[in-house]
Amino acid sequence: MSYKKSRYNVIAKNDKGSRLFNSRTGAIIELDKFDPLFPSFAEAWKQQKFELSDHIWFSALRDIGFIVPEDLNEISDYMAAFDGMQKTADHMNLIVMPTEQCNFRCVYCYESFLKPQMNKKMQEGLKKYISTSMERVRAFSIEWFGGEPLLGKEVIRNISTHAVALSREHNVSFGSAITTNGYLLDPGTFDEAVTEWNLKQFQITVDGPREFHDKRRVLESGGPTFDKIISHLEYIAKSDYPDLLYVVRMNVDRENLRTVPEFARIVKEIVGDDKRARFFARPVWGKSECDLLTNFESRSLRKQMVEICEETGLHLFDTDLFLHPGGGMCYAADSHSLVVGPDGALYKCTSAFELPENFVGKLTEDGTVELKLDNYSLWVKPGTEKYSQCRQCAILPVCNSGHCPKIDIERTKRNEDMSRPVCPPFKEDIKTFVATAAIEEEYANVE
Repeated sequence: MSYKKSRYNVIAKNDKGSRLFNSRTGAIIELDKFDPLFPSFAEAWKQQKFELSDHIWFSALRDIGFIVPEDLNEISDYMAAFDGMQKTADHMNLIVMPTEQCNFRCVYCYESFLKPQMNKKMQEGLKKYISTSMERVRAFSIEWFGGEPLLGKEVIRNISTHAVALSREHNVSFGSAITTNGYLLDPGTFDEAVTEWNLKQFQITVDGPREFHDKRRVLESGGPTFDKIISHLEYIAKSDYPDLLYVVRMNVDRENLRTVPEFARIVKEIVGDDKRARFFARPVWGKSECDLLTNFESRSLRKQMVEICEETGLHLFDTDLFLHPGGGMCYAADSHSLVVGPDGALYKCTSAFELPENFVGKLTEDGTVELKLDNYSLWVKPGTEKYSQCRQCAILPVCNSGHCPKIDIERTKRNEDMSRPVCPPFKEDIKTFVATAAIEEEYANVE
């Protein structure tokens, strides 16, 4: 059988030679130019098609997706797999807001804090929906969001203990995550979250060193928050729960841009060599009193994050996402994802509550989901149905053409030219991520 190179290969140069990344399988390999077998491989790799016998490395490359049968239509094969994934009903993800209230008043926050904590009747409705879902899925996940979700700790406890018990009863894979400001994540709450609620991932935002953070992420009363959050991070870093990921996020504008390296060193001092820890920075956007970064500055920040993490030894969260099939797909584009508000209102996006099209249905107190299909369909229609460019892209399996649906909805309402997609920012930097990613033992290496 003859073979050809996968159209989903990404090649990046580094000091050792080059790396290959396959966006369909997620495999990444190092090709050492000093290896005695490398010159003959480089010569064979120039061919348009080849046999496995052409080089000793080709069998390994076939096994991890870098070469595929010559007669395989990879686009059709991928599209069929993606369509099947969107239509299957074997997994479900809920982003649950136990409350819209928050104990912080961050200067750039886009939320309005209108809705109070989820009441008992709605909690029971959500539990009934989870019970029904657990009977038909193989995997179920909950992401806790807000407001500040830990203001609704009783809601999280009630729903989580129910979901954990059901997952064991039905042999369903279950895990949960939380996006929190960290202020209420005291040691007792953290231990309970991990051991009782099955919380596997924590994302905590700290906006730089104390003097900058405490001007931006303040309590509702105006008080500082940095020291308490840092003490909670220190406790997490010293914990010995192995099956855990905690992420420190920094929101950046021109005010605190220059402090990114300094804050990275602070994070490094806290987490040490803990492989469970991740760090990343994102530009502030949306409603803001801040001096926002330009597109050029935002891209420079992404490149700076790669350099900082290489220098400090921190693990960059971006490589976890963007070097993983489906990792760059917007959750709002996923047909298996819903946002549940405190009152049972259903949405697709957590950053567009003011957008009428974002309201996609209602969860009733008896556990029934009533979808508003005309709005729902706006979010889950894959870009490959609208943009031919997406079908040709080498990193299509990473974003699943799940570029931000909110952008498309807003562009359509403004009657903009919709002939080309707005690609995710990480597309510009995928080769940098490949070139600098830490290759762990589980990755395939061509020896």
